[in-house]
Amino acid sequence: MSCQRYSQSLFVLAFVCVCLGAGCNTPPDKKYIKDGKQHGVVRGLFRERWWNFYERGCSFLEGGYYAEAIADFKAALKQRTRDQRRARTYGMHVIDFFPHRELGVAYYHVGNYRAAEKELEVSLAAVDTGRAKYYLNEVRRSMLKVSPTPTPPPRISLNAESEQRITNRSAITVAGVVEADAYVHTLVINGEPLFIELAQKRLVFAQSMKLHRGLNRITITSRDLLGNEAEKTIAVTADVEGPLLHISNAVSGAEISESCFVLQGSLSDDSGIIGLKINGFNIPYRGERNVAFMHPVQLAAGINRILLQALDSAGNTTTGELSLIRTAGLAWENTGLAYIETKPHMRNIPMLLAFQDNGMLDTGAHRLFTAGAPEQPASPLNIHLKNMGARQTVYYDNLYLDGSVTSVNEIAAVTIHNVPLSIKPGKVIFFSQLVELNPGENTLTIQAHDKKGARAEKTIVVVYQIPAMRQLGARMSLAILPFEQTGAVTASGAMIGENLVSAFLRQERFNIVSRGPAFEAALRELKLSGSDLVDTAAALRTGRLVTADGILTGTIHETDNSIEVYARLINAETSTIMDAQDVYGEDKTLPHIQYLVNGLALKFKHSFPLIEGMVVKTAGKDIYVDVGVASRIKKDMKFIIFRQGESLRHPLTENYLGTEIKELGQARVVNVFEAMTIGRLMAESGKGQPIQVKDRIITK
Repeated sequence: MSCQRYSQSLFVLAFVCVCLGAGCNTPPDKKYIKDGKQHGVVRGLFRERWWNFYERGCSFLEGGYYAEAIADFKAALKQRTRDQRRARTYGMHVIDFFPHRELGVAYYHVGNYRAAEKELEVSLAAVDTGRAKYYLNEVRRSMLKVSPTPTPPPRISLNAESEQRITNRSAITVAGVVEADAYVHTLVINGEPLFIELAQKRLVFAQSMKLHRGLNRITITSRDLLGNEAEKTIAVTADVEGPLLHISNAVSGAEISESCFVLQGSLSDDSGIIGLKINGFNIPYRGERNVAFMHPVQLAAGINRILLQALDSAGNTTTGELSLIRTAGLAWENTGLAYIETKPHMRNIPMLLAFQDNGMLDTGAHRLFTAGAPEQPASPLNIHLKNMGARQTVYYDNLYLDGSVTSVNEIAAVTIHNVPLSIKPGKVIFFSQLVELNPGENTLTIQAHDKKGARAEKTIVVVYQIPAMRQLGARMSLAILPFEQTGAVTASGAMIGENLVSAFLRQERFNIVSRGPAFEAALRELKLSGSDLVDTAAALRTGRLVTADGILTGTIHETDNSIEVYARLINAETSTIMDAQDVYGEDKTLPHIQYLVNGLALKFKHSFPLIEGMVVKTAGKDIYVDVGVASRIKKDMKFIIFRQGESLRHPLTENYLGTEIKELGQARVVNVFEAMTIGRLMAESGKGQPIQVKDRIITK
């Protein structure tokens, strides 16, 4: 080989080495500059590895150079075929790798909708992302627009419970199915949109709705991808009051001389009366709102208990009891003025008199009102509550207030907690009403007055105590820390941070500990600012200091026309990622940002459901429970073990108060199987009470 050829060979070899060493990195092409920004570039050297092609493809896609982006994504897929979060590139470096998703987006922009749909579906089969769902909706919308087949509006069907017209509950679940040939895209119930990321041809939904007393109109509206709309309105009457039962011709304790007494009274109820039972004899009705009744009652000598039970069409029941005393003949000893003086309510009752020789005889007509045994109270107007003390504690969130008002005169008005009852004239009124309780003390007042001006009032205090393991403070504690902002940082990203904590608080699934004095003290102790917390290590140190079970952190990535939020829930003890969720949108207005943030909180709530189960086996510190994969329980989740004791009843009234609950300990999930989960005991709080089969569990 000549020296000249040898020199040329060395030059070529040196050039190749330089190219390889530099990754054949060519200067950026000026034709890919748009709005002053260079596209088709990567950070560092371009070494023709899958992550280089993917990064450059994303840069081309952002600039609108779709042909170049498609070529790069295809090149990346030749080296690595599956979409994946945190895919390792080299060393300890990882990236989020979504070539199928981004290829689908590029195909959408060039109008190749079939190819776009295929790529986006492949991406979603590997990783659930909001961006893939957003563009799959856009692809299907575009395909429907060019389809010659007309599409009818969505069809809304409700289940039987949702269609009911009358209920005695304070809340109902509106549930059903929406079907649409053009995919169900939105569903709004009484102005509240349900979070729907991916439009579906058949959407099953269930939403709890609070009801106010009386008529409630609930409107369900749905739109498909083409904007076709369907609406359905249901009217539900919430009737939490039992029928008002009036007795017009007797009071409890009245003496009756006849063996057959005709009991007279009336019933009234807004939802309609179904029936009245008098000592077991049923008088049926057909939903009338007001009825009068007369019913003969056979009386034996002495005290006779008359049991009454009225039922309305909402399922409310009002019960009452009268004690009538049959006294055969006339009771001479109860006719004197001295006796009447001991009964103030008798002073205005006219006596029927008959002359016999030179004396007068009381005919006994007043005995309908006089007190035998038991004695009538001295007051002419009385309020009685069945099975209720002046103060009591219960462990459920509502209470049936069951009682009566009695008077020697006709009763003019009765109010319960300042709400008047629609009463009819009568000397005895039986009532019942379902009362919602707030946690803590609830003061309930019943007032009444009769037509003679007599007044009565009764006040009771009911303490609603939520068992400790069902309180929000017992749920998984979560520190929500600032998210890292990338891309075109604008005020939209700041709005997400402001709304995220509020969205999680509204869900009432997690115990949020990332606000308040304790959190501020933790930051001061670690000498950190809010901006420092985007670092995962700093976030974990802070979370551990405020004893959080989990840390929520992540990134907010913005472009000029889009926003993507990616959140990770990290176990504060093990530093492992327990779950990750994201949302994506191309509307950066405040209402839509709030919609996205609420949706993100809802996705975590669904991912960490509140699960209850039963202990089926114990082996040392291992606790076996009857919940499995289908319940969405996860490794490293914690659960509380407790024991339900005997039913608690008031010692004087015998009223049911709830069930005694004893917390036994906490466990961490170590294994999840198809129909069973194993947890390892962390701490025992039930001294001397080992955990047993049939004890209960609830997730934190």
